[in-house]
Amino acid sequence: MPGKAQRSRPWPRVAATGCDRLTPKVGPFIVAYRNFGSDTVSHFDIQVLEQQVDELIQICSRLREENTWLRARQATLADDRAQLVEKTELARSKVESMITRLKSMEEDL
Repeated sequence: MPGKAQRSRPWPRVAATGCDRLTPKVGPFIVAYRNFGSDTVSHFDIQVLEQQVDELIQICSRLREENTWLRARQATLADDRAQLVEKTELARSKVESMITRLKSMEEDL
């Protein structure tokens, strides 16, 4: 349009059969839009969009489950680490105590 600056689009403009096809990428999905000079959307486009929304819902569900599992795993590992740090400190204390006793026994000889 003359006189108006063109807006940048987040999707490429691809020439299709007799119409412009705009395909924004949404993660691994491509949403198809057709510009017929009006806001007409075909039944096929709606089905594709519904399928992609269903796939996104499934992905979100899987990611939620994985996130829950990872958080539980992180908590378990943090507890294990705390126990290992405690055991290490106890062992260090015992070794230092033994070294002190050995030095005192050596001095008594």
